[in-house]
Amino acid sequence: MTTADLKAPRPIDRSDGEVTWFDKRVDAMLSLITGQAKGPYDPELHKRAVEFYAEYEDPSRSYAESWLLAIRAVLVEQGTLNETEIDARLDAVRQKVGG
Repeated sequence: MTTADLKAPRPIDRSDGEVTWFDKRVDAMLSLITGQAKGPYDPELHKRAVEFYAEYEDPSRSYAESWLLAIRAVLVEQGTLNETEIDARLDAVRQKVGG
């Protein structure tokens, strides 16, 4: 399987301005978990992320929000983190930023 075989997600919509810091962070996380940023590229992992993205894509969400849900699903599927660990880490971040 090559990356050409994968369904490409919708592009970031730049019609309302620049790509946000949040968009860039999500793209960086995706690159890390699929091995694009460092180490061997894992086309199977990328395929799963794209499949999850398609599952979570919704016009009411931003591109980055859909990818973030896909990344979460990949991490849980792989056993890297479980839902409880993710929620605990999110709570810790929320407390730090006062939200």
